[in-house]
Amino acid sequence: MRPAPILVVVPTTGGPLVLQSLKARPGLPVSTAFAAGDYRPLPWSGDYARLSAEGGPLSRLAGLDPGPYELRLSGSFDAGRSWEAPICLAHGLLAHGLLARGHALTADPATAGIVVWATGAVDLDLAVLPGAYALLDKIERSRELLAQAAEAELVVLIPDGAEAAEAERTFRELGRLRPPVILPSGSVIAALAALAQPAAPMPAGRRVPRRALAAGLAGLAAVAAVAAVGIALSGLAVPHRTEAPPAVADAPQTTIAAPAILAEELVAPAGSSCRRVAFGADAPERRPIPVEAQGRLRASRLAPDLCGLAFRTVRAGTRLAIDPALAAASLPPTRLPDGAQAYFLREGARQNRVYAVQAIPEADAAGASERLEHALAR
Repeated sequence: MRPAPILVVVPTTGGPLVLQSLKARPGLPVSTAFAAGDYRPLPWSGDYARLSAEGGPLSRLAGLDPGPYELRLSGSFDAGRSWEAPICLAHGLLAHGLLARGHALTADPATAGIVVWATGAVDLDLAVLPGAYALLDKIERSRELLAQAAEAELVVLIPDGAEAAEAERTFRELGRLRPPVILPSGSVIAALAALAQPAAPMPAGRRVPRRALAAGLAGLAAVAAVAAVGIALSGLAVPHRTEAPPAVADAPQTTIAAPAILAEELVAPAGSSCRRVAFGADAPERRPIPVEAQGRLRASRLAPDLCGLAFRTVRAGTRLAIDPALAAASLPPTRLPDGAQAYFLREGARQNRVYAVQAIPEADAAGASERLEHALAR
């Protein structure tokens, strides 16, 4: 089968850019990024050099030539780090898969067989950092380019954040010939591994194709060799899920209605830290918070390993409303694989506080709203 050309899209709020070439360039002192047709390094080229330097994030990709590399884009942008995820994916393809097996990059959407659309910053272990990435704006500005590649297989990496769910829904509603492949958002390594093993179970809401991409994505199986450098793929990609027991299990033997909201503590596992958990390098332990009285959860102690809290509603047709007192003390919320909203506590905001979470029925749903109060205490 003839190798399919690959279009790697670097979406920005000013419009999508296209990766035009990526190759080892021994003559360069360090890896350097250029705009098409220009010999002057782009303003963020120093960050790209650090990304691909010895000991940098890209060194986590086993089998990748140490470089230096010449990277060329169709244009540039003013600031930000959301270019890191798509560029890291491109390096992964170069090291272990398509670009090493006869496939070529294309800058022409009309000739593309595969389109890779990704955004997000990464940490030292290639975990994709949750955050606000203007996802809906970037998708809207990418519509014309994606329409020009209407017959191509669309592969998407969406970082966790407030817009993640709506962004995924928007991609699925583009009306393409085949539904998009939504990669796990935890890390670049997990995304590459998902492409290598399309039949493997993925987190709820994260879809991989039933078959390998027709153009030969199965060639990425060598990415699994990354485990040799000591990075646990499952830990980076899929936060551990602990099924919550009935929320009243530890409550006094009084009649307490089952709550519509399940609350959990997010705790750093042994040997880890809340910083690693918050940025996706390690998966948190999820400990259910029991109800101790009607409308009140048992208080949580602000121990050093308490990284945050997660909430989800178990009643159809309801939405969660989180007290601003908790939101102000937390990083931007992220969505866990089971749909729970995770709030990781900011380092400078770990103090006693009382807040409430509400389950509010949607306009066309029956039932009353429910409010649960919870305290964080030293």
